[in-house]
Amino acid sequence: MLRSEIMTRLKAVPLEEAKERLFGDFRLDNKKKEEVITSLCSGHHLLILGPPGSGKTVLAEKISGILRDMEVVKDCPINCHPENPSCPWCAERKINSEITLQIVSASQRVKRVQGSPELLPEDLIGGIDPGTALEYGLYDIRTFSPGKLLRSNRGFLLLDFVDRIPERVLNVILCALEDTITIGGHEEKIPLDILIVATGGEDALKSLPIDMIDHFDIMELPYMEDSARESDIVFHGKNLDDGIKDKVIDIIYKTRNHSDVKRGVSTRGGMRFAELLPIYKRISLKDDDEILRTASTVSLPHRITVAPHAEAVRSPGEIIEEIVDDVLGGTRRKEDVVALTVDEIQDLIEEMVRVERFKRPLRMGYFDLLLRRIHRFPDSQLARTHKRVVDKLDEDVRSGNIEDMTEKILWEIEEKRKDRDKMFKEYMKRLEELALKKTIDMLEDKNILEKGEEGWDITRKAVSMLLEKLVPRHWDYYNSSGEGRHKTGKRLNLGEGRIVGLRKYRLGDRFRDVSVKDTVREAIRNRRNYITREDIMVCKKDIRKKLEIVIAMDLSGTMSQLDKLWYAKESAIALALACTHYKDRIGIVTFSNMADIIVEITRNPYVVARKVLDLELHENAFTNIGYGLSKARSLLIQQNKGEAKRHIVLISDGDANAPKPFPGRYCIDEAAKAIRKGITISCVCINEKSANPRLMREISRIGRGRVYMIGGTEELTPVLLEERTHV
Repeated sequence: MLRSEIMTRLKAVPLEEAKERLFGDFRLDNKKKEEVITSLCSGHHLLILGPPGSGKTVLAEKISGILRDMEVVKDCPINCHPENPSCPWCAERKINSEITLQIVSASQRVKRVQGSPELLPEDLIGGIDPGTALEYGLYDIRTFSPGKLLRSNRGFLLLDFVDRIPERVLNVILCALEDTITIGGHEEKIPLDILIVATGGEDALKSLPIDMIDHFDIMELPYMEDSARESDIVFHGKNLDDGIKDKVIDIIYKTRNHSDVKRGVSTRGGMRFAELLPIYKRISLKDDDEILRTASTVSLPHRITVAPHAEAVRSPGEIIEEIVDDVLGGTRRKEDVVALTVDEIQDLIEEMVRVERFKRPLRMGYFDLLLRRIHRFPDSQLARTHKRVVDKLDEDVRSGNIEDMTEKILWEIEEKRKDRDKMFKEYMKRLEELALKKTIDMLEDKNILEKGEEGWDITRKAVSMLLEKLVPRHWDYYNSSGEGRHKTGKRLNLGEGRIVGLRKYRLGDRFRDVSVKDTVREAIRNRRNYITREDIMVCKKDIRKKLEIVIAMDLSGTMSQLDKLWYAKESAIALALACTHYKDRIGIVTFSNMADIIVEITRNPYVVARKVLDLELHENAFTNIGYGLSKARSLLIQQNKGEAKRHIVLISDGDANAPKPFPGRYCIDEAAKAIRKGITISCVCINEKSANPRLMREISRIGRGRVYMIGGTEELTPVLLEERTHV
């Protein structure tokens, strides 16, 4: 058996020598090497996961190098063992006493399959050979030509991009993982002795069926963390100065750690980047730094993936330019008073836009009031940061290492030297004022705050970092599917028009969905000289209707309780991010006494976040739900009527009490007007005690939507995201 052969090969030499033979010059941690060897010796199938360019395919090919030449039955398509020929082809030869032997080379024992949506089961199992079928008849086993899955028997099957393989092809592989496979119409069960080594992206586990994953050992292959080892790979055979090498590696690693980058430059991308530099040095008179800037512009932007929260705000080129400037010293920034982590900065930003006691003094420029609020709320992130700056300045003053404590201030303190308590209070007051100034200067230098006409406001970069903090990781991919209403589609949450399968032609199918290649193949399989309607094959695609969603948000005074307004803002931003990922559009309407359009229909999450974060409550205002629905409806009607589905999500924690005397009837009338225009409505009722659940249910019933009764504000964001997937 294959497992016994592998164990014999690996156990015949010491472990370190086995590693050297198996992996050669492939750079891999000892722990990972041992994981691979353990799986191989156990006869387990292996799934290698990792980002593009991390070396998954190279590693899979290295693993297959453990095989050696073997003896098989001559001309057997599935490499039967001479002592136990078990396939139908060998059985036919055995009857005729035609069994002879031959040697199959190690390279022939490895079959490689490139995963793609167009892959068919026949590509793996095989199919009928028309020429042979005419000679022996359609049901003779000799007419069947085995595919790569069968031909890899007693060897390795390398599956590249397994997460791109259609579901019905995965079902074939699943049968092979259970060591037996059936040949279509021949009803022949063939035992298989193969080892499957598959590679997939970082998110392959989310898209592959659990039944299939259960057959594999999983090994993750991330980007290298050892810069010295990666430098050896990137610059292998390239004659470059050490200074340039260090800068290139620094640029590569900064792309992987940048807050606005989801996936940075791979090792393969780094190699391509490094290959440009010697050529530029030969043909250009520019200095090394300028060459690095030019080469990075050409080679790197398309090799990074911008994070979802920054897609509409920043381009890959801007991010690469910023990183290169940082590495080369093009943008000089003052050294920070204290070091802040990305999480601490994000917490600071959220506090400055969420907590009114800090938000208002900052915007109005009330420096003294802000300092008093910091003293009053010592557990806040701003107070903790300020305390760290105070301690650092105090340390610098005592060591005489501070420039901001001027001679005049020192003389003022010296005059009060006799009264120690008074002097200390004066000293701390000056120090705390200076610390707050330095904290704000530091945030300005980091491009988190910017000076306005009166005070300070958060910047575009701060909004982008806040979006990053608010992005739950499970928004990136949804692994749900199901047959939809469209004739040729599967209704998926993310519809990109990808081919997900094939089926027979039905009346009403579009010509553009017909697969000519598969139609011809079907006609040949059916032994026809011309194509009939029964032969026509149609591509199934992932079809999903685009959405235009308007959130109608309550701004009456009761929304201040339990941070309801903040969670409503967070949910609106979350929905805007999800809509951006799925190419939908979103608008925001607010209502209290009356209603206003805050954000026109857009797919830019930055615009939504910027406007929504500035919203303030209307104290002592009525709750005019009906007018909010009217404004939302008018906003959707203004858009060109296309194929997008139009939907309103109403968020409120109160009962409709305006206009008088019949606010409830007014709401029902506006809901009826919306549905007559093809606009559906769903309602989110935050608090059943203060709201009117009965009215909310009636609005949803008339609007043909859903109603959500939530007790805690933390439930609001998941509810909105769930609602978006069901519209």
